[in-house]
Amino acid sequence: MNLHPSTVTTRGSIPDSTTDNRQAWYAFLLPWWKAAQNILFLYFITRLIFLLLTYFGASLFLLPNYSIEHLNLEDAFHMWYRWDTVRFLTIATDGYTKVQYAAFFPLYPALTALLSHIMPFQSLLLSAMLISNIAALGMMLVLYRFVETEFGIETARRTVLYQAIFPTAFFFFSGYNESLFIFLMLCCIYALRRGAWWFAGLFGFLAALSRSIAILLLLIFVCEYVRQHWPTLRAQLRPLNLKALFAHIPTLFPALFIPLGLVIYMLGLTVHLGDPLAFSHAQVDWRTGLVIPGMALYQSIEQIIIHYPLSFSTPHVLIDFGFFMGCAALFFLAIFSHDRFARDQWPLLVFWGFALLYAILWPGVPGLPGQGYDPMPSTQRFVLEIFMAFIMLARLSIRHPRLHLSYVLLALPFLAVLTLQFLLGYWTV
Repeated sequence: MNLHPSTVTTRGSIPDSTTDNRQAWYAFLLPWWKAAQNILFLYFITRLIFLLLTYFGASLFLLPNYSIEHLNLEDAFHMWYRWDTVRFLTIATDGYTKVQYAAFFPLYPALTALLSHIMPFQSLLLSAMLISNIAALGMMLVLYRFVETEFGIETARRTVLYQAIFPTAFFFFSGYNESLFIFLMLCCIYALRRGAWWFAGLFGFLAALSRSIAILLLLIFVCEYVRQHWPTLRAQLRPLNLKALFAHIPTLFPALFIPLGLVIYMLGLTVHLGDPLAFSHAQVDWRTGLVIPGMALYQSIEQIIIHYPLSFSTPHVLIDFGFFMGCAALFFLAIFSHDRFARDQWPLLVFWGFALLYAILWPGVPGLPGQGYDPMPSTQRFVLEIFMAFIMLARLSIRHPRLHLSYVLLALPFLAVLTLQFLLGYWTV
């Protein structure tokens, strides 16, 4: 009897299908394992930096000179209980009891509440920070893999480094949802670039439960689908073939998961607050209405001119304005410079451009008479989400080594200063 060798199974042998599956899994997991090896040291050393800043910030700034008193560990970590962290933990405990809380989307506080009931320490603050740090690890891993596949290993290493030591990167350690959102956003875009539409829709859905800007992922979904299917779409448009065009709808169906996340949140707000748009109406405490794009930039320059350089307002406005202009400059370099993005990466530029507009269309609410005014509040935190800027900076630094050294030497002390400012309860962003 003649049998094909692939169908013969002897004692101790493994069927070819099982071997093929194992090889496929190995081929899939190997680059992720190598990526993990490349980012783990950076991840742990940055966690150590924040722990050291917590320790020295608590012991050197909270105790009087020559005091024999001491603090416990809870006192030290309580320094991270600031600003939006308080709001997230209040939501995790009491839910959406005020319209103002609706500006903070539900996924992060829900995970915090869940973890606090599972972990033995049952601390909301530590649970929130643990989620942020786990998400930061995932964020760094996916960012590395994404950049490695799109731009190469050296660019990936520098991109992850630059984001990890950015002056406001302490939000990846604190009880904020920055790292969770960026992780989900990166997973969505990574899946889109590989045509994994259902995975992209799932991660986009979760991202939309984290931040309102996630709705831009719907635009990127459509752009990426058009890019990958453009030869077919062009043939179906000329001459117009409606039947063939409608055949694309089932493939695009996962894109609806992204707005579905927002719709579910709106339904929840209707039940709890009676206002499905409460997440937008809550911004009245922080943002003005929609303005022309250049107004916030003009107001920032005006504030820098009319206030003394050593006033409270000037450095805050300079930081926001400077980080935005740096991100905008990198955007134009990504389009026109020698190190510009490849032609097939144009959906990334679309996201980048709309994210920059999103940052300046709703200026900050002016303070009371006699107070300083920051027209672009939280911009230095917001640019963390525009990961393409760090990619472009990495590409430029490969060609210009002094740029790399300058960034590292400037970013690290700036990171330490802003972290300590946050820990001590002073307004940072």
